[in-house]
Amino acid sequence: MMEGIATEICKGDKIKVVKGDLTGINATVTGIEKEQGFVRCIPTNYPGFNEEMRVEANTIVKYFEAGDHVRILDGKHKGETGIVVGSEQN
Repeated sequence: MMEGIATEICKGDKIKVVKGDLTGINATVTGIEKEQGFVRCIPTNYPGFNEEMRVEANTIVKYFEAGDHVRILDGKHKGETGIVVGSEQN
């Protein structure tokens, strides 16, 4: 997430936990508990673990993979849409 840009997390989004004990887990959002500051999700990078879990909203970021359709929110290409063909760490 870039400073000054508030990216909304929605049901169905792919996320990555970047802080705390669950760092490194990729998951799909199943629900939002906005008032409590939590997101409910199911991990995707741990085969066999398909139970819903709750993570603090301030410990996650959206996660994109090649093939995802995206819209640019800020910068020179703001408003443009496209397909992710690759990504760099951070």
